[in-house]
Amino acid sequence: MSEFKFPPEVTTLGEAIRYLRERRKVTLRWLARQVGISPPFLSDLEHNRRNTDRLPDMEKALDVPPGTLGQFDGHLTKDLAEWLKDNPKLVELLRAVRGRHPQVLDFGPIWSPVRRFYK
Repeated sequence: MSEFKFPPEVTTLGEAIRYLRERRKVTLRWLARQVGISPPFLSDLEHNRRNTDRLPDMEKALDVPPGTLGQFDGHLTKDLAEWLKDNPKLVELLRAVRGRHPQVLDFGPIWSPVRRFYK
């Protein structure tokens, strides 16, 4: 399987799930059964009202590469959340960087705070 490309109008996890399901021409009920969740829960996912840790199962059922849906999941993985909890200075660093456009981000001004965080 090669990397899957979504159309530009697909911007949320729910839209991505629905797009893939409809592209595969499968029903919500079929996909829910394959993944082991209820159809109402899947409907909530498609409407961005719920979150799930079953994305790998969904990717398999929809026959797309691993990580295809994960790119839309804005939640931190358990290990990353734990790492940030154990390193509060990283959270401060991320807050300092937040809001800067990635293409114009100049890391020069933030290197001195980074050095201070890890002294």
